[in-house]
Amino acid sequence: MKSFLTITLLIFQCMVVFAEDYSFDIPEEPEKKLEWNGNLDGKYLAFHTRRSSPFYQLQFFNQDDMSGYLSQYRLELYLNADYQTKDIGFHLKTHSNYYNDSKASFDLFEAYGDINLSLNSFIQAGKKMYNWGKGYAFNPVGYVNPFKDPENPELSQAGLLSVNFEMIKSFNTNILKTFAMTAVIIPPSEIINNQYAEIENTDIAIKNYFMLWDIDIDIMRYFSKVNPCRFGADFSANLRQNIEIHGELSYSMDHPKNTIVNNNLFSTKEDGYTYLFGLRYLFQWNTTIIAEYYHNDIGLTKTEYTNYMDFIQNNIDSNDEDEIDKALGYSQKYFKNRTLMQNYLYLKIQHPEPFNWLYFTPYLSTIYNMADRSFLLSISLSYKPITNFEFIVRPTFLTGNDGTEFGNKQNQQKLELWMRIFF
Repeated sequence: MKSFLTITLLIFQCMVVFAEDYSFDIPEEPEKKLEWNGNLDGKYLAFHTRRSSPFYQLQFFNQDDMSGYLSQYRLELYLNADYQTKDIGFHLKTHSNYYNDSKASFDLFEAYGDINLSLNSFIQAGKKMYNWGKGYAFNPVGYVNPFKDPENPELSQAGLLSVNFEMIKSFNTNILKTFAMTAVIIPPSEIINNQYAEIENTDIAIKNYFMLWDIDIDIMRYFSKVNPCRFGADFSANLRQNIEIHGELSYSMDHPKNTIVNNNLFSTKEDGYTYLFGLRYLFQWNTTIIAEYYHNDIGLTKTEYTNYMDFIQNNIDSNDEDEIDKALGYSQKYFKNRTLMQNYLYLKIQHPEPFNWLYFTPYLSTIYNMADRSFLLSISLSYKPITNFEFIVRPTFLTGNDGTEFGNKQNQQKLELWMRIFF
């Protein structure tokens, strides 16, 4: 009942804003606009596997005669559509994966409609990709964001089924220049009989944006009965024209944490902070550096990670298929994050068109685990010789001693070749 009243009150507030700002003058019939675009990616991947890795042994159990070098080829189709008039719009983003005739998939990244209530407010409903937070590789306050892969932060991911209302207001002052409020209503994910859900399990996320003295500041809250409640804030500021700093801070209550104790899964709920501090610096010779420090209280400590790896190795050594399946299931369900531990450094260095090589952009990025000193190093080489075509070469190296996070990864090197055609 309390959740129902909260949602009703939120909708009522949106209606009040609409009533205050909306003009009832009959506008001229707007020109309709429909745009289609997308890209087709052909991706070839070559892997140099780490056969001593416990994760390799889990994935390829009883396949000892397999080569240490593997490959994969797939097609990815991104198809987008946007229909927009003066007051309403519809937006669609889809993603399809094709490996072979027996394995293909389709993902609906976005499908939502929007209506402008006034000059400074609108409502959107459907499946939408949000982008909360100021971090590049990590977003502690990205409560409604899609999953972000720190190895490739710019890669599109599936959005969130929701309804959101946004209002923005500008002020003619030197202190507060802009204020915006975003409210997101998220339906329950647990469905009864494939049709219904308990309304009290509806989640609500709210973000307030302030531009104070040319500093971007957001304050976020996430309210839920079934998921962790979270509170956070972020900021972004330009110290100079070529220097930007940003940060995020989030506090979670009753956040699930999974560890291995005495060779068994141990699940607890803990309170903790997650935060990030970053810097973006543009040199006069056009090289850009992005550096970020990321901390997660709920992540595994070095001892907890060692216990987890001992559990994986013990189950492999048992040669018991049931135990191996259990270990594989745990790794895919409870320990699936790309960064499992607590403290990381991220660095990206990019320099477009070096040596006057037009349409060529290389960059180097790394993720460094501060606890065990293992790291991932990736080099991306992008070349766009003609319009609507891009070729990418991306070698990746995962380095670390035995028992470290990146030293235990299934692959020790990876080479990606992308051919992208835009339309």
